[in-house]
Amino acid sequence: MVRTGEQMTTLTIREQETKHRILNLVKENNDGLTISDISRILEIHYTTASKYLAVLEAEKRVVRRGIGMAKLFRLAPNGGDANGQ
Repeated sequence: MVRTGEQMTTLTIREQETKHRILNLVKENNDGLTISDISRILEIHYTTASKYLAVLEAEKRVVRRGIGMAKLFRLAPNGGDANGQ
């Protein structure tokens, strides 16, 4: 599938919005949230939530803690700021 420049811009905006919604939700829940919690609350697919959480973790904006089989995500110590400011 070939995407035009306009379609790519729209997808990028949508992706940024999804990432922003997830980060804001994690910020509001100090105890942390599982991928299932996030996907249910934001009404997005589990795989989508997982993908964006992996990106946010790589950017050091969230931290993951394993509790049994679950992965609990919390805001990173830097307050979710990618620059650590």
